[in-house]
Amino acid sequence: MRHIIHRGKDEIGGMCIEVAADDGTRVLLDLGMPLTTPDGDEFPWGTPQRPTEELIAEGVLRDIPGVYPHDPTAPGVAAIILSHSHLDHYGLAHHAHPDIPVYGSDGTIGILEVGRVFSPDARLPATLRRFSEQRVDDGAEANDSDGASGGDGASGGDGASDAAGVADGGDTQKASEPRAAEPGPARDEVMRFGGMTVTVLPVDHSAPDSRALLVEADGQRLLYTGDLRAHGRTGFRFERLIADERVHGVDWLLHEGTTLGSSGGTHGLRTEDEVEERLVELARSEPEKLLAVATSGQNLDRLVSCFRAAKRSGRQLVVDVYQAYVLRKLAPLSPSIPQFTWDEVRVSFPPHQVEKFKDAGKMGIVYEMGAKAWVGSDELAAHPGRFLMSMRGSGKTTRLLDKVGRDRVTLVWSLWSGYWKRDRCAMREWAEGRAGSAASGKAASGVPVGEEGSGGNGADVEPVETHFIHSGGHAWPEDLERLTDAIGAKEVVPVHTDCVDPDRLENPADQLEDLRDQREELTPGQESRTT
Repeated sequence: MRHIIHRGKDEIGGMCIEVAADDGTRVLLDLGMPLTTPDGDEFPWGTPQRPTEELIAEGVLRDIPGVYPHDPTAPGVAAIILSHSHLDHYGLAHHAHPDIPVYGSDGTIGILEVGRVFSPDARLPATLRRFSEQRVDDGAEANDSDGASGGDGASGGDGASDAAGVADGGDTQKASEPRAAEPGPARDEVMRFGGMTVTVLPVDHSAPDSRALLVEADGQRLLYTGDLRAHGRTGFRFERLIADERVHGVDWLLHEGTTLGSSGGTHGLRTEDEVEERLVELARSEPEKLLAVATSGQNLDRLVSCFRAAKRSGRQLVVDVYQAYVLRKLAPLSPSIPQFTWDEVRVSFPPHQVEKFKDAGKMGIVYEMGAKAWVGSDELAAHPGRFLMSMRGSGKTTRLLDKVGRDRVTLVWSLWSGYWKRDRCAMREWAEGRAGSAASGKAASGVPVGEEGSGGNGADVEPVETHFIHSGGHAWPEDLERLTDAIGAKEVVPVHTDCVDPDRLENPADQLEDLRDQREELTPGQESRTT
């Protein structure tokens, strides 16, 4: 068995790994969009949709034989297997020959299907399949990996607790509304392509239902972790992975190393539990204000943290119609995922999002959300202390905050701090009280970096204090060290990292000391306001 890291060994993003067996069977593990140009700039919006040949010529897309439609040897790859639903892992897979199937977990497919509604111009792979559609049934047994938790990114460390309940005083209460039907626990899936077997193993990450990929052929084994961590709401999956005898002593371990590189000090709090606790503290300390949390609508752990913090502080969670749709698509993963049918959840309806549903012919779900959970800007402005609002960090959102009143909003940035620092970040400009509007624009990843700003009265206003409460989706160096020690691979190759220091790559704990030094410069009271 042989492997080639086509992209992602010396950069964060653009992951693509080819594995080939001696019988000629080839698979790709991820085919992602690079995050930045070689100069460190963002790609223009729409770059992934440009013609295949142009992207290959410019080096955005690697020229891999037998993969693309213009190649007469295609389809020369048996499958593309996605580790999870982040653009830097799947964002170029639609360029593959239409006869090459692209596989993902139920959660990954669910997120991509949301994209069909909200980003209809963004192409998806022609042949998109769930892992279960290729599962081996001839004697290969899939393991129940998560007990009673499902694959939700919302469950507690024992795999059985209801993470969407309230955790005050150690008691867990069920939300009042009925849960979606439980389809059973997340499972390992075993797939076979020619003489190659691929086992997909659940891991903890900020993308729901993420997987590590164990490839076996010719008496050899390769484990690609994808993106993973040990400190999220399904951190028990990390512990199960490193205890799994099937991965011990693999010939190659290709593990993510995001926190080993230049961004290592920017990933925020140590655990997702800390995020929840900080949100609860803020909500209780300023009970008359709207707690407005700017976060990703696809970060299931964070949405659950917002739900739990809202419930524990006597508030209702407000999500926009996009986030409500994401939660609805992920509902089959677990009954613990908050839904708009619950009394504790309300839904706002930004007009530009409703238009997306109208264009997609899906107004039925919008009417259903409105009948059950509608909340308008008037109610938010009249009673801001009743709500914790999970929101997008765009300029359109700032107009809603202006209606509530700058002095009646507690603002939380619950995303990677690098987004806050980007030029034309509308939420930052609003918080700083800068007049005028930011230039419209988006990064290739779809993260808003502009849109309309606030302060339309032409005068600067009083700044709004911003609390930075975030925990990243990538394993800390000490957990990477535990991973490599436990697995004991013959060869270890960090990927998804821009770290070029060989000593640091070989000794992740050295990076941990650097991170501790950075944190010791902060007082405990400052920590929640820095990333």
